[in-house]
Parts: sequence; structure tokens; C-alpha cells
Amino acid sequence: MEPLAAYPLKCSGPKAKIFVVLLSMLLCTVMLFLLQLKFLKPRINSFYSFEVKDAKGRVVSLEKFKGKILPRRNQGGTFGSI
Repeated sequence: MEPLAAYPLKCSGPKAKIFVVLLSMLLCTVMLFLLQLKFLKPRINSFYSFEVKDAKGRVVSLEKFKGKILPRRNQGGTFGSI
């Protein structure tokens, strides 16, 4: 049996080779970007894992308020909604 050989493309001119190289670079860049989005996303386990700033500008963890009743409201509603 003969080993499989790579067959040249019908259009194997310099422009086609440059196109193939640029296309492969683009695909690799897109794949790296998608992997970065998937693996570098911060994990949020609960509401209490957030940190906020108080009125004086200090960073306060919401873990401090765990077990207490917190008034939470949706601030993204339309005008006049409760």
C-alpha cells in the first residue's frame, strides 16, 4: 500500500496560499477568543459573593449581611413600576 499523499489544490497560486494562511489565522484567533470567554468568566456562586461600595466609598462584602433580611429591588424597571 502506498501512503496517502497530500494533493495540491487546483488553485495553488500564491494568492490562494495567502488566503488559506489568513483564513487559518482568523479561525485560530476566533477560537482563542471563545476559549477566553468560556474559561476566564468569573464564577458567581451566590448573591452574597458580591462586593459593593457604601456611602463613604469603602468596599463592603454582602457576606456581612448573610442571614438578615435585605430589601432588594429591581432598579431596571420602567418609570412608575414598583
